[in-house]
Amino acid sequence: MTRFAMFAALYVVALYLEPAERWTDPRVTALLLALGVLLLVIGLTRKTLALFLVVATAHPLLMWFPDVPNHVNVEIYVSLLLLFAIGYTLWRREEYPTDDACFELVRPVLQVSMILIYALAGFSKLNADFINPQVSCAGSMLAGLATVATRRTFGVPRVLFGAAAVGVSIVAVLSARPPARAIPVWARAALFALILFPVVLAVWLAPAIPAGVVAFMILGTVGMVILWELVGGLLLTVPRFQAPLLAFSWTMHAMLSLIGFVPFGALAIAMLFTFVPAPYLDLATTRVRLPIVGQSVPRSHVYLASNLLTGVVSGFGSRIVAALMFNLSVLFLLWPILSVVVAQAPRPVWPGVSLWSRRTPGWLYVFPVFLLLHGLTSYVGLRTAGNFTMFSNLRTEGARSNHLLLGSNPLKVWGYQEDVIRFLAIDDSLAAIDGKYLACMAIICRWWSSGSGFTSGRNRAGRSR
Repeated sequence: MTRFAMFAALYVVALYLEPAERWTDPRVTALLLALGVLLLVIGLTRKTLALFLVVATAHPLLMWFPDVPNHVNVEIYVSLLLLFAIGYTLWRREEYPTDDACFELVRPVLQVSMILIYALAGFSKLNADFINPQVSCAGSMLAGLATVATRRTFGVPRVLFGAAAVGVSIVAVLSARPPARAIPVWARAALFALILFPVVLAVWLAPAIPAGVVAFMILGTVGMVILWELVGGLLLTVPRFQAPLLAFSWTMHAMLSLIGFVPFGALAIAMLFTFVPAPYLDLATTRVRLPIVGQSVPRSHVYLASNLLTGVVSGFGSRIVAALMFNLSVLFLLWPILSVVVAQAPRPVWPGVSLWSRRTPGWLYVFPVFLLLHGLTSYVGLRTAGNFTMFSNLRTEGARSNHLLLGSNPLKVWGYQEDVIRFLAIDDSLAAIDGKYLACMAIICRWWSSGSGFTSGRNRAGRSR
């Protein structure tokens, strides 16, 4: 099992889980599922990954682009980057004879790309509306998590099951320490209770939480998200900070997957894995013996196989089950690394990973430059969707922006965001949408037909949300 194959398995899962989230195009999703099964049989190499990339990228690129979500834009970008890197290493086979050599060539560019994604997303959240608890998207995220947490299974809030699962996982990892350094059973039980008790207390007190406390919770979330994406993203350039930032980022994406962000979480996990140093990356490339079939298989193959099933479950509408399956598969993949980290025994040094490699040709860094330019499209007046401004409350339309540093729109060159949108028809499929949204749409349409509030305009190529 190679490091390249490990990363390839992670990235294949990300590409597959995107169309498998709702199976809106069953033929394409079924084709990717079949190709995923084929990769389990023939193995993950440069050539087989390139085949999967072409199939998985051609459909959104030819059918939907540029009107695709943010993470699909990132997937298209990463797929093209990988295809160029694979083609270059196959062309220069003498210099890059192995798949791992290809991975080391492209790894620094993937790292720089992930740093840009985090930093640009965090920078867009430096605006007056995101830090306003009354309208902040951080509040909607918290509300989504609260909804998932308060739903009951067998009469018990799901958050208690989640807290118990976290506690059991931590206790299990700590139990992997060698006998000479084993933690007493009573200490592990106390740790489990310490994790579960505040959650039980929060469930009991939740109905009585005053609105002012909720506002402070939202503000705390706002600060945490900005620090994570903007500051933490930039600190990923420093090898000594990479380990704690990886742990925090994986935790955040695990939580966000519970409210429907499994595809983006899978993509982030793949990109973040490029920051894992080689000695620890090799721990995850080991093989594991399956008790049922009695055979030893690569750990990453189990991850890929379980997430192929996750996509099927997601297609049936079981989003919370799909999120739990995805998080368990990530935990399974990371288990050897977590066990070594907590062992307190002689273990590999975590040196971090540099963002520069002699094996990487300079021209490959043109890709992050294009990614940066794409991330600036809101500020220059081209588009407000699909460019890392998701859930940021950023407004750049008009003469003024709500951004705290770019309020006067000093970078704005084009005016495509000021174009007026005319509603000509509403598709019958909208009948399934909640009534309050249909009522809102009816008010907008009546407002338009009366000639109030809107001015005529010419529809141009810019896309606005």
